[in-house]
Amino acid sequence: MTRGQSIAWTVAALVLAAFTIYSARSITHGFVSYYAASRLLAAGELGPQAYDDRWFGAYVQSVTESSIREIFIPNPPPMALMAAPLVWLDARTARVVWLVASLLAFLAATWALVQWSSSRGRTVSIPVTVLVLLSPAVFTNLRIGQGYLFVFALFAGAVVLLARGRDGAGGAMLGALLALKTSGVALAVVLAARRRWRALGAAAAVAVLLALAITPFIDWSMWMVYPDHVRAYVNRPASSVTAYQTTLSLFRRLCVADPVWNPSPAANCPSIGFVVPAVLTGGATLLTAILAARSRRPEPWLAAAAALSVLTLPAVAEPHFVLMGIPLLLIPLRPWELAIAGTLLIVPLEITAERFTGGWSVLLAYPRLYAAWLLWAASIRELLANRDAN
Repeated sequence: MTRGQSIAWTVAALVLAAFTIYSARSITHGFVSYYAASRLLAAGELGPQAYDDRWFGAYVQSVTESSIREIFIPNPPPMALMAAPLVWLDARTARVVWLVASLLAFLAATWALVQWSSSRGRTVSIPVTVLVLLSPAVFTNLRIGQGYLFVFALFAGAVVLLARGRDGAGGAMLGALLALKTSGVALAVVLAARRRWRALGAAAAVAVLLALAITPFIDWSMWMVYPDHVRAYVNRPASSVTAYQTTLSLFRRLCVADPVWNPSPAANCPSIGFVVPAVLTGGATLLTAILAARSRRPEPWLAAAAALSVLTLPAVAEPHFVLMGIPLLLIPLRPWELAIAGTLLIVPLEITAERFTGGWSVLLAYPRLYAAWLLWAASIRELLANRDAN
């Protein structure tokens, strides 16, 4: 890391530390979902009722002694492990510890990625470093106490370890991601394409072990109803709101009317609203897997997998886009790509997603989604440039 990079990283870290201190003063939604789930787990009361939004929201209010409500769905049961070390603390104190720990994990992960890029002969520019550290997604995670700074840290750890050829440890981190937040499925697909069986075996082992470890302490039927609750969650008309920066949300917004959530779509094309997103994300995953199988360098396929791990999720909001820091730090971007991606990642959603909510204007409401697709496309370009000719 150059002196300029170190100074930029340090200044950005101080800004985030100050914001963390400011954010720690109050209870918000976000963290309370993890805290309440862990409290239920510790009390032996975690079961299918957690997927009832009203029941879980009332429980959140009782354990936080606040008026804040949250939901547990669409998370798998092991998500309740994420705040388990904090259940002996009251909600406000636990939130402070959570914020500090998540910031430290994020800073360590970004440092590791920058160092890895430097070791491979690529200097990460100061604008990229600042964009990754000070993007709105990072501030949103710290403001509400969401868990995606921890997700970023696990994903970044998996990326660096896999790039170094340490498949056992890298796969273990991927397994934790799969179990806790069902994140990283695209990376597992790409690893299969590259026949990294040791990494996949470690990922499967860790994911299964976490699932087995938690099962004796929950109502086991929670596993049985989980898939149906996820499907129901994705099919909710509310999933088309522009706060969800997903391909599915965009096409549902354009094509599927709802008197409450989408009264003025651009067209009446419900079949397109569901089929096209599946074709786009499925095709992108298949293309990535095919090209990754012949890539000489690990960075392009790891970057593409990180972007796809967001693009393929059915419900993605601002906090998830912290993962875009991984392709930003792994692959070189042309000046125009960086300018466009940076603009799309920092433009306030208040003037895009919250303003353009009807008709064809909704095409202007999805800047984060477009940034993710752009970074995926840049990763594919690098894959094409680094593929093995044999």
